[in-house]
Amino acid sequence: MIIDIILGNNIDTKIWIQELRENGADEVIVVDYDSTEEYEEIDGTSYMTPNYAKNYIGKYDTKNYYKSMYIFPGMLSTMSSLRRSNNDRN
Repeated sequence: MIIDIILGNNIDTKIWIQELRENGADEVIVVDYDSTEEYEEIDGTSYMTPNYAKNYIGKYDTKNYYKSMYIFPGMLSTMSSLRRSNNDRN
């Protein structure tokens, strides 16, 4: 049995779910790190806390993990400013 696991409930999570469903995914869950509900089903997709998901996915043979690479506008410049240049290392 195969399960597709989306790590985090982000702005593009619905796009991931739609794409996985279009490609024939049978079981898609979202590990929602901010949820206060242990388990919730929305439009046929299960949203779970990390602890609940850890126990739930144990019965599956194959686990496919997906993580959003979405960044917020302006974040790239903020992140690049955290890098140290060669001059800063001396």
